Amino acid sequence: MTKTKSFSKFISLIKQNRSFLITGHINPEGDSLGSSLALALGLKKMGKKDVCVLSKDPVPEILKFLPSSKIVRQKPPGKEFDVVFMVDCNDVERTGYEGFRAKKTAIIDHHVLPANAEKSEFYKSVSASYIDIGAAAAGVLIYKLLTALKISIDKNMATNLYTAILVDTGGFRYSNASAESLKIASHLVAAGARPWDISKEVYESMPFRSMKLLGLSLSTLERKDGIAWITTTNGMFKKTGATAEDSEDFVDFPRKVKDIEVAVFFRQNGAKSYKLSFRSKGKVNVQKIAKSFGGGGHFAAAGCKINGSLKEVQNKVFRAVKKAIKET
Repeated sequence: MTKTKSFSKFISLIKQNRSFLITGHINPEGDSLGSSLALALGLKKMGKKDVCVLSKDPVPEILKFLPSSKIVRQKPPGKEFDVVFMVDCNDVERTGYEGFRAKKTAIIDHHVLPANAEKSEFYKSVSASYIDIGAAAAGVLIYKLLTALKISIDKNMATNLYTAILVDTGGFRYSNASAESLKIASHLVAAGARPWDISKEVYESMPFRSMKLLGLSLSTLERKDGIAWITTTNGMFKKTGATAEDSEDFVDFPRKVKDIEVAVFFRQNGAKSYKLSFRSKGKVNVQKIAKSFGGGGHFAAAGCKINGSLKEVQNKVFRAVKKAIKET
């Protein structure tokens, strides 16, 4: 994999090619979609007419307000593209697809690479990669790329990028809300992004079924040894008519509990399978915890999947979290 400390290789790839496929990760959120759409709009503004945005899962209801969200498709086109951009994602498996029909691959992301990733055949074939784990969001990197390309950011691009940064900084509340991310957000507002309109769509447009599901899930709230957690079961989904999408931000609620270090959300996604989300208050590296179970993420926000009964899964997780807290 060819790592770049500047966007020179990306600029060359874009200028020298005509067709582009852009994809993010499964269960897309504001950063993945907002960044992908902003890049697509930027490429089209350059005169690149053949641009496709691909997502294995559909656009979540609360993100359908994003400009050009309707262009996102789930089924790959039956053609070969010149370049595929993997945005907010550095692992093909995380895209939900087995691979892409493209001559060249470029990665732009802010997540830690999987273990031994650079030794794999896939990473050796990557034409360009810009991975900055210090960036608040992929949206920050796309903003820098568009700026390097000297593309004037319009209202639609600004709205997508502001949403990307807003979501990944937790409304500019998380520790990654850096001076850089706030400065870029200011530029995006000047370019036409409207903070209240975007915040209203992202944080104050929860479907009724999602609120009902949250109520049931919060009834499971527990706290012990510096950990707070809640659980959503298949029965709760059935009772409320909600889907996994409706529980996307539930982990933020146990995180609000005072005097805890780590919040965990257990979401059942099979008879004996659970999707876990971790959040740290800033001292514990939950990315390492998730990685030990085959997952990944960031220092303060990560996730993974574990098979087993709820009790079995919780016992494994609590042991790992307690150990991490002690080491901290």
